Amino acid sequence: MTICKWGIWAAALVLAMRVWPAVAQNAANQFERGYPAEVALDDEGDKGLLFRRFPGSQRLYTYDLDKTNQSECNLGCDGPRPPVYVACSATPMPDWAVVKRYNGLCQWAYKGRPLYTYFHDEPNEPTGDGEAGVWHLLGYLKQR
Repeated sequence: MTICKWGIWAAALVLAMRVWPAVAQNAANQFERGYPAEVALDDEGDKGLLFRRFPGSQRLYTYDLDKTNQSECNLGCDGPRPPVYVACSATPMPDWAVVKRYNGLCQWAYKGRPLYTYFHDEPNEPTGDGEAGVWHLLGYLKQR
C-alpha cells in the first residue's frame, strides 16, 4: 500500500487543527494566571501565598548570591537545592524568564531571580527558609 505525500500533509494538517486550540488555550491560561504551568500558588496561612513547583509540590526559593537572570548555585550547591528546570525553548511570560545554567540546562527565574527547591523541606515545614541568611521562600505579594 502506498501513501502519497499529499495524504501525509493532509493528515498532519488535520492533527494540527485538532491540537492547536488546546495548545493556544493552555498558553492563554498561563498568561491569565501569571505564572508557568510547572508552578502554582499555595496559601500557607501565616506564611502567606507561596509558590510551589509541580509535580512534587516543593516550595520555591531564591538565593541572594545569584545575579540577575544568572544562577550562582551550581556544582555542589544544586544538589540539595535543585533548580526549577524548564525546557530552554519555553516561552517567557511577564515576570518569568528562562535562564540558561552553567551546564546548558535552563531554569525558571522570577523577576530576575533564578528559582530552586530544597531537598530537605518537610511537607508542612519549609526548613530551608533563611538558611545561611541567603535562602528565601518565594512568596507572592499582590500589587495594589
